[in-house]
Amino acid sequence: MYIHKHGNKNSPLVIILHPMGITGEKMYEFVGSKLGDCFVLSPDMGGHACEKRPFSSSVAEAAALHKYLKEKEMTNISLLYGASLGAAVALRLLKYDDLNIGAVYLDGAPVARLNIMMRNIFSPVLLWQKKMIVKNREKGIADFVERYGRDIAEHMADTFLMFDKESINNISNACVVGNTPGISEEMQKRIWFDWGEKELYTRTSKPLAEKLYPHSHLIVREGFGHCEYMAKENESYTAFISSLISG
Repeated sequence: MYIHKHGNKNSPLVIILHPMGITGEKMYEFVGSKLGDCFVLSPDMGGHACEKRPFSSSVAEAAALHKYLKEKEMTNISLLYGASLGAAVALRLLKYDDLNIGAVYLDGAPVARLNIMMRNIFSPVLLWQKKMIVKNREKGIADFVERYGRDIAEHMADTFLMFDKESINNISNACVVGNTPGISEEMQKRIWFDWGEKELYTRTSKPLAEKLYPHSHLIVREGFGHCEYMAKENESYTAFISSLISG
Protein backbone atom coordinates (compact mmCIF):
# COMPACT_ATOMS: atom_id res chain seq x y z
CA MET A 1 0.00 0.00 0.00
CA TYR A 2 1.44 3.35 -1.07
CA ILE A 3 0.27 6.23 1.13
CA HIS A 4 -0.28 9.68 -0.39
CA LYS A 5 -0.40 12.49 2.18
CA HIS A 6 -2.02 15.91 1.85
CA GLY A 7 -2.48 18.81 4.24
CA ASN A 8 -1.32 19.85 7.68
CA LYS A 9 -0.46 17.01 10.06
CA ASN A 10 -1.97 18.99 12.93
CA SER A 11 -5.40 19.02 11.26
CA PRO A 12 -8.05 16.29 11.74
CA LEU A 13 -6.96 13.02 10.13
CA VAL A 14 -9.09 11.74 7.25
CA ILE A 15 -8.50 8.46 5.41
CA ILE A 16 -9.85 8.11 1.86
CA LEU A 17 -9.96 4.53 0.50
CA HIS A 18 -10.55 4.36 -3.22
CA PRO A 19 -12.85 2.11 -5.25
CA MET A 20 -11.59 -0.24 -7.93
CA GLY A 21 -10.03 1.61 -10.83
CA ILE A 22 -9.76 5.04 -9.20
CA THR A 23 -6.41 5.78 -7.59
CA GLY A 24 -5.74 7.36 -4.22
CA GLU A 25 -4.61 10.64 -5.76
CA LYS A 26 -7.70 10.84 -7.96
CA MET A 27 -9.94 10.19 -4.96
CA TYR A 28 -8.13 12.96 -3.10
CA GLU A 29 -8.88 15.29 -5.99
CA PHE A 30 -12.48 14.09 -6.26
CA VAL A 31 -13.40 13.86 -2.56
CA GLY A 32 -10.56 14.43 -0.10
CA SER A 33 -9.54 17.89 -1.33
CA LYS A 34 -13.10 19.16 -0.76
CA LEU A 35 -13.38 18.27 2.92
CA GLY A 36 -11.87 21.43 4.37
CA ASP A 37 -8.83 21.77 6.61
CA CYS A 38 -7.81 18.11 7.04
CA PHE A 39 -4.74 15.92 6.95
CA VAL A 40 -5.70 13.38 4.31
CA LEU A 41 -4.20 9.95 3.70
CA SER A 42 -5.26 8.61 0.31
CA PRO A 43 -3.54 5.25 -0.26
CA ASP A 44 -3.04 3.39 -3.51
CA MET A 45 -4.04 -0.21 -2.91
CA GLY A 46 -2.48 -3.15 -4.73
CA GLY A 47 -2.49 -2.89 -8.53
CA HIS A 48 -3.28 0.84 -8.50
CA ALA A 49 -0.87 3.59 -9.61
CA CYS A 50 2.12 3.84 -7.24
CA GLU A 51 1.47 0.45 -5.59
CA LYS A 52 2.80 -1.95 -8.20
CA ARG A 53 2.29 -5.21 -6.33
CA PRO A 54 -0.96 -7.05 -7.13
CA PHE A 55 -4.02 -6.54 -4.97
CA SER A 56 -4.25 -9.55 -2.64
CA SER A 57 -7.26 -9.10 -0.35
CA SER A 58 -9.25 -6.54 1.63
CA VAL A 59 -7.88 -8.17 4.81
CA ALA A 60 -4.27 -7.66 3.68
CA GLU A 61 -4.88 -4.05 2.64
CA ALA A 62 -6.51 -3.27 6.00
CA ALA A 63 -3.61 -4.92 7.83
CA ALA A 64 -1.07 -2.90 5.87
CA LEU A 65 -2.90 0.34 6.60
CA HIS A 66 -3.25 -0.53 10.27
CA LYS A 67 0.49 -1.24 10.50
CA TYR A 68 1.28 2.13 8.92
CA LEU A 69 -1.09 4.01 11.24
CA LYS A 70 0.39 2.37 14.32
CA GLU A 71 3.97 2.98 13.23
CA LYS A 72 3.23 6.65 12.51
CA GLU A 73 1.16 7.03 15.70
CA MET A 74 -1.87 8.10 13.67
CA THR A 75 -4.52 6.20 15.58
CA ASN A 76 -6.95 9.11 16.09
CA ILE A 77 -8.96 9.21 12.88
CA SER A 78 -11.64 11.87 12.47
CA LEU A 79 -13.14 10.25 9.36
CA LEU A 80 -12.66 6.89 7.66
CA TYR A 81 -14.08 6.98 4.12
CA GLY A 82 -14.31 4.07 1.70
CA ALA A 83 -16.02 3.65 -1.66
CA SER A 84 -16.87 0.20 -3.09
CA LEU A 85 -13.59 -1.76 -2.85
CA GLY A 86 -12.37 0.88 -0.40
CA ALA A 87 -15.48 0.29 1.71
CA ALA A 88 -14.63 -3.41 1.88
CA VAL A 89 -11.16 -2.50 3.20
CA ALA A 90 -12.61 0.07 5.63
CA LEU A 91 -14.93 -2.55 7.09
CA ARG A 92 -11.95 -4.84 7.64
CA LEU A 93 -10.11 -1.99 9.36
CA LEU A 94 -12.93 -1.66 11.89
CA LYS A 95 -11.84 -4.88 13.58
CA TYR A 96 -8.81 -3.08 15.06
CA ASP A 97 -9.91 -1.78 18.43
CA ASP A 98 -6.70 0.21 18.94
CA LEU A 99 -7.91 2.80 16.40
CA ASN A 100 -10.03 5.70 17.61
CA ILE A 101 -12.37 6.46 14.70
CA GLY A 102 -14.75 9.40 14.87
CA ALA A 103 -17.00 8.73 11.86
CA VAL A 104 -17.17 6.24 9.00
CA TYR A 105 -18.69 6.86 5.55
CA LEU A 106 -19.06 3.86 3.24
CA ASP A 107 -20.28 4.33 -0.33
CA GLY A 108 -21.43 1.23 -2.22
CA ALA A 109 -20.23 -1.05 0.56
CA PRO A 110 -20.10 -4.79 -0.35
CA VAL A 111 -21.30 -6.03 3.03
CA ALA A 112 -23.09 -9.23 2.02
CA ARG A 113 -21.65 -12.42 0.57
CA LEU A 114 -23.11 -12.77 -2.92
CA ASN A 115 -24.66 -15.96 -4.21
CA ILE A 116 -22.49 -18.49 -6.03
CA MET A 117 -23.60 -17.39 -9.51
CA MET A 118 -22.62 -13.78 -8.84
CA ARG A 119 -19.34 -14.83 -7.23
CA ASN A 120 -18.48 -16.88 -10.30
CA ILE A 121 -19.17 -14.16 -12.86
CA PHE A 122 -17.66 -11.11 -11.11
CA SER A 123 -14.06 -11.73 -12.12
CA PRO A 124 -14.81 -12.76 -15.75
CA VAL A 125 -16.85 -9.57 -16.17
CA LEU A 126 -13.91 -7.45 -14.99
CA LEU A 127 -11.50 -9.32 -17.27
CA TRP A 128 -13.91 -8.76 -20.17
CA GLN A 129 -14.05 -5.05 -19.30
CA LYS A 130 -10.27 -4.79 -19.57
CA LYS A 131 -10.28 -6.62 -22.92
CA MET A 132 -12.98 -4.28 -24.22
CA ILE A 133 -10.92 -1.23 -23.25
CA VAL A 134 -7.92 -2.67 -25.11
CA LYS A 135 -9.99 -3.57 -28.19
CA ASN A 136 -12.16 -0.47 -28.43
CA ARG A 137 -11.45 2.09 -25.74
CA GLU A 138 -14.44 4.33 -26.46
CA LYS A 139 -16.89 1.44 -26.41
CA GLY A 140 -15.17 -0.13 -23.40
CA ILE A 141 -15.57 3.00 -21.27
CA ALA A 142 -19.02 4.06 -22.48
CA ASP A 143 -20.71 2.87 -19.28
CA PHE A 144 -18.09 4.63 -17.14
CA VAL A 145 -18.64 7.87 -19.06
CA GLU A 146 -22.39 7.68 -18.51
CA ARG A 147 -22.08 6.94 -14.80
CA TYR A 148 -19.06 9.00 -13.73
CA GLY A 149 -18.23 11.51 -16.47
CA ARG A 150 -15.46 11.63 -19.06
CA ASP A 151 -12.58 12.51 -16.73
CA ILE A 152 -13.15 9.66 -14.28
CA ALA A 153 -13.94 7.23 -17.12
CA GLU A 154 -10.63 7.92 -18.87
CA HIS A 155 -8.79 7.61 -15.57
CA MET A 156 -10.49 4.26 -14.84
CA ALA A 157 -9.58 2.97 -18.29
CA ASP A 158 -5.91 3.78 -17.75
CA THR A 159 -6.01 2.08 -14.33
CA PHE A 160 -7.77 -1.03 -15.68
CA LEU A 161 -4.98 -1.44 -18.24
CA MET A 162 -2.49 -1.69 -15.35
CA PHE A 163 -4.34 -4.57 -13.66
CA ASP A 164 -2.95 -8.06 -14.00
CA LYS A 165 -5.17 -11.13 -13.79
CA GLU A 166 -4.22 -11.79 -10.16
CA SER A 167 -5.32 -8.32 -9.08
CA ILE A 168 -8.59 -8.57 -10.99
CA ASN A 169 -9.41 -11.94 -9.43
CA ASN A 170 -8.59 -10.73 -5.92
CA ILE A 171 -10.40 -7.40 -6.30
CA SER A 172 -13.44 -9.32 -7.47
CA ASN A 173 -13.19 -11.66 -4.49
CA ALA A 174 -12.99 -8.75 -2.04
CA CYS A 175 -16.29 -7.43 -3.40
CA VAL A 176 -18.25 -10.69 -3.30
CA VAL A 177 -17.14 -12.68 -0.23
CA GLY A 178 -18.86 -10.43 2.32
CA ASN A 179 -17.41 -7.97 4.81
CA THR A 180 -19.23 -8.19 8.14
CA PRO A 181 -17.10 -7.22 11.14
CA GLY A 182 -18.54 -7.13 14.62
CA ILE A 183 -19.23 -3.45 15.38
CA SER A 184 -20.25 -2.06 18.76
CA GLU A 185 -23.52 -0.17 19.13
CA GLU A 186 -21.61 3.03 19.86
CA MET A 187 -19.50 2.67 16.70
CA GLN A 188 -22.57 1.83 14.61
CA LYS A 189 -24.04 5.22 15.51
CA ARG A 190 -21.06 6.84 13.78
CA ILE A 191 -21.30 4.86 10.53
CA TRP A 192 -23.07 6.03 7.37
CA PHE A 193 -23.80 3.53 4.58
CA ASP A 194 -24.62 5.02 1.17
CA TRP A 195 -25.97 3.02 -1.79
CA GLY A 196 -27.51 3.93 -5.11
CA GLU A 197 -31.07 2.71 -5.58
CA LYS A 198 -30.17 0.88 -8.80
CA GLU A 199 -27.07 -0.97 -7.63
CA LEU A 200 -26.67 -4.65 -6.76
CA TYR A 201 -25.47 -3.97 -3.21
CA THR A 202 -28.70 -2.17 -2.33
CA ARG A 203 -30.55 -5.45 -2.82
CA THR A 204 -27.93 -7.61 -1.13
CA SER A 205 -25.94 -5.58 1.39
CA LYS A 206 -28.49 -3.06 2.63
CA PRO A 207 -30.82 -5.68 4.21
CA LEU A 208 -27.86 -7.35 5.90
CA ALA A 209 -26.50 -4.04 7.19
CA GLU A 210 -29.94 -3.23 8.61
CA LYS A 211 -29.88 -6.55 10.46
CA LEU A 212 -26.28 -6.54 11.67
CA TYR A 213 -25.85 -2.81 12.29
CA PRO A 214 -29.30 -1.52 13.30
CA HIS A 215 -27.91 1.67 14.88
CA SER A 216 -26.04 2.80 11.75
CA HIS A 217 -27.29 5.38 9.24
CA LEU A 218 -28.46 4.01 5.88
CA ILE A 219 -28.83 6.20 2.79
CA VAL A 220 -30.31 5.10 -0.54
CA ARG A 221 -29.86 7.52 -3.45
CA GLU A 222 -33.04 7.34 -5.51
CA GLY A 223 -32.42 6.98 -9.24
CA PHE A 224 -28.65 6.48 -8.92
CA GLY A 225 -26.41 3.47 -9.51
CA HIS A 226 -23.20 2.32 -7.86
CA CYS A 227 -21.18 5.34 -6.62
CA GLU A 228 -22.98 7.58 -9.13
CA TYR A 229 -24.17 10.14 -6.62
CA MET A 230 -20.57 10.84 -5.69
CA ALA A 231 -19.83 11.77 -9.31
CA LYS A 232 -23.05 13.49 -10.36
CA GLU A 233 -23.84 15.41 -7.16
CA ASN A 234 -20.29 15.85 -5.96
CA GLU A 235 -20.76 19.22 -4.26
CA SER A 236 -23.61 18.17 -1.96
CA TYR A 237 -22.00 14.76 -1.46
CA THR A 238 -18.69 16.13 -0.23
CA ALA A 239 -20.38 18.87 1.80
CA PHE A 240 -22.26 16.28 3.84
CA ILE A 241 -19.19 14.12 4.34
CA SER A 242 -17.26 17.21 5.46
CA SER A 243 -19.92 17.88 8.09
CA LEU A 244 -19.04 14.55 9.77
CA ILE A 245 -15.45 15.55 10.49
CA SER A 246 -14.76 16.57 14.05
CA GLY A 247 -11.92 18.91 14.93
